[in-house]
Amino acid sequence: MCIRASGWRQRNDPIQLALYSDTLQAFRLAAQGKTTGRQPPDHLRDRIATYFDPLPFWYPPLEDAATDLAAYPLSAITQRPMAMYHSWDSQNAWLRQIHSHNYLHVNPVTAKAAGIADGGWCWVESQWGKVRCMLRYSEAVEPGTVWTWNAIGKADGAWQLAPGADEARKGFLLNHLISEELPFPQASEPERRISNSDPITGQAGWYDVRVRLRPAAPGEPDESWPQVPSMRDVPGVRGRYVDGARAIPARVLNYFAGRKST
Repeated sequence: MCIRASGWRQRNDPIQLALYSDTLQAFRLAAQGKTTGRQPPDHLRDRIATYFDPLPFWYPPLEDAATDLAAYPLSAITQRPMAMYHSWDSQNAWLRQIHSHNYLHVNPVTAKAAGIADGGWCWVESQWGKVRCMLRYSEAVEPGTVWTWNAIGKADGAWQLAPGADEARKGFLLNHLISEELPFPQASEPERRISNSDPITGQAGWYDVRVRLRPAAPGEPDESWPQVPSMRDVPGVRGRYVDGARAIPARVLNYFAGRKST
């Protein structure tokens, strides 16, 4: 079958995939002391020699070595909502009617084992922190995993949203559960810390944190936690909130279904 005629590529040139990386091998040989010239720091030699493999390979998250996996049995996964990537479009009134806050999506088997009802409030805890949020059952999530969008939760008053907006009252971020640093893996240097990131690319370990669930206690507020003080308007921003109501600037553009008014 012609991939060009099928519209998959513009040309029929051979596709070459480079599986072996000479660059990574150069770093690894230096860490192993097999080359002359510039050398890596001594305390990072083992890390570079282990992870700068010129061929792709799988290894468990680095955080696993610093975590009691039995105490924190679930892997927490975050993803950006396509409609609000990096909080963009958070002020879009139509989108906010569809999803103005996020839930923690959990397999029903896992949630029921923790004693949490569909739509109920729960605590999600890692060894680094905890958040309170609403949970929804989802068969699409593996039993050993929890998942959520991670760009909707905001501080009260952020992005010029009204006080008490869903994004602040119901939305949450898993950032509170993720550490920027991990204990250094060598037991001889317990005081040293190292970045919680991929050794090669530096990508933060967003998908590596392990968590556990427990139901929120009766009487706890039906709002996400932690809550932070309401943000004040920054200089130069038009409009402000007065006694809980917004003082609208003289000219604001409003959009409605089927018409536009100013």
